[in-house]
Formats: sequence, C-alpha cells, structure tokens
Amino acid sequence: MLKELILAIRAYFSAHRFIVQHKLWKWMIVPGILYAYLFVLGMNYFSQSSSFFIESIILKTGLKSWVDTLNNDLIGFFITMGSFWLWFTLLLFYFALFKYLFLILFAPFFAYLHLRIDAIKNETAFVFNSKAYRKLIARALLLNVTNLLWQTVYLIPIVIICTLPIIGWFTPIFTILIECYFLGAAMLDYNLASEQKNKVAAAAYVNNHKGLPIGNGLVFYLLHFIPIIGWMTAPFYSLIAAQLNTQEVKDNA
Repeated sequence: MLKELILAIRAYFSAHRFIVQHKLWKWMIVPGILYAYLFVLGMNYFSQSSSFFIESIILKTGLKSWVDTLNNDLIGFFITMGSFWLWFTLLLFYFALFKYLFLILFAPFFAYLHLRIDAIKNETAFVFNSKAYRKLIARALLLNVTNLLWQTVYLIPIVIICTLPIIGWFTPIFTILIECYFLGAAMLDYNLASEQKNKVAAAAYVNNHKGLPIGNGLVFYLLHFIPIIGWMTAPFYSLIAAQLNTQEVKDNA
C-alpha cells in the first residue's frame, strides 16, 4: 500500500508534465474558474452555518450552562476541543457533499476529457464516440451517487464519535482517509471503465490497490491549501494522475 501511495503522489508530477506537453491547459480554465468560485461560495456558507449549528446544540442542550456552573477549566477544555473537532469533521462532511455535487455536475466534462487523454496516451487520433461517451457519463453518475451514500453511512457514526473526549479527537484522521479513498476511486474509475472493467471488477481493483485512491485523493485535498491556482487545478490534475496511475500499475504488474 505504501508503494502505491507513493506512486499516486508521484503521478501528480507526471500529470503536470503531461498537461504541459500536450497543451491541455485550455480544457481546465473555464471549469477550473467555476470550481474555484463554487468552492469559495460553499466554504463561506459552511463557515457561517456550522458555527451557528454547533452553538445552537451547546445552548439548547444546556451544556454551556452546565459547564458554567461547574467552573472547571479541564471540563471546559474538553468541551472546547470537542466543539472544534466536531466543527472540523462537519467541514470534511460538507466538503464531501460539495465534492460529489461537483463530480456529478461535471461528469460530462470529465468523461469527454478522459476520452481525449486516453487517445493521447494511446497515441491514436481522437474520434468522438457518442455511445462510449454516454456510457461513461452514466457510469460516473451512478458511481458518485453510490459513493455518496456509502460515505454518508461511514461518516455519520464518525460525527457522533468525534464529540467524545480524547477518542473523538482522532476521528478526523479516519474521515480524511475515507474522503481521499472515495475521491480517488471516482477518478480511477474513468480509466477502469475504458479498460472494460465492469463495476464489480473495478471495485475489486480499487480495493486491492487502496494506496492509489488514497494517495490521489490526498494530493487533491492538499492542493486546496494553494489559493486560486490549487482550487482551479485540483480536479483535473487528479483525473489525469489517476489515469496515469492505473497505466503505471498495469505496466509494472
């Protein structure tokens, strides 16, 4: 798994060279700007709504009044830490919803870009195949909706556990790993679909190479710490890196 994790991270550098070599910047400018705009808009909404949500819980449950009557700094510290980790976990959960909304809305673009990349990678002329294109979109939509449901199932107990003292402080680590896995799996599936792997075979492949989706998703999230440029390029670098990843693993098999 560690080797695959390293391969997935390294693939982003290969993706950059691939983009520069084949002049693919033009395919990500407009969608990249739209993604960056939606990201800023979504995070702004989250920062306002989440703080209000957590504060309402503390006040309505009487937790704040109870802590005030105890006048205990240690308990106050645990409550503060619990509130922070709850906020952070909700941030990851909200970002997951945002991510799936983007993956679903942009499935037609990702499918088209994948087909062009596949033609370049195989050194063949690009010929638009409407049937293959529609199948790729349908598969991407179904996969992302399914992943959204599964990820929600996994994250609900994590949100509950994160409110527990000390133990709950480690839950964001598992949340991030789950986030990375499902994001990477969605990106990897475009290439797996082109290799004629059905949904069962593709799921087995991703499960057997967990380092690839986790590494792919991890760099995707880290790129969001780079303002503007990182927000614009993260989804497209992730898609291309995933495509190069599956090829590299197959070549080394």
